[in-house]
Amino acid sequence: MNKQRAGLLLALLVCSTPVLAQTTPVQTTMAPNLLYKNNCASCHGRFGEKTALGKSRPLTDLTQQEIADGLTARKAGKIEGAGNKVKARLTDEDITALAEFVVTLKR
Repeated sequence: MNKQRAGLLLALLVCSTPVLAQTTPVQTTMAPNLLYKNNCASCHGRFGEKTALGKSRPLTDLTQQEIADGLTARKAGKIEGAGNKVKARLTDEDITALAEFVVTLKR
């Protein structure tokens, strides 16, 4: 009888683990320099000097507030572009940290 209960308990735990993983959001925040390097630099340039895909102003021309506002608008889908999937995953803390970091890239 105890083996049956243990087996049933084990089966319930194994079956419920994926469900718990799906319903519990996990927020991971990456350091802003890594966020930029891994997700932004390919289009905006190492120092924010490029016009991404020939459409945006160089990040070096923007203020910290303009960068934060732009990231927030892109996250909300108000501005469409190639980086929207990445921006949609940013937390408010990521946006603030990234905007603070990007203005330090100016040469």
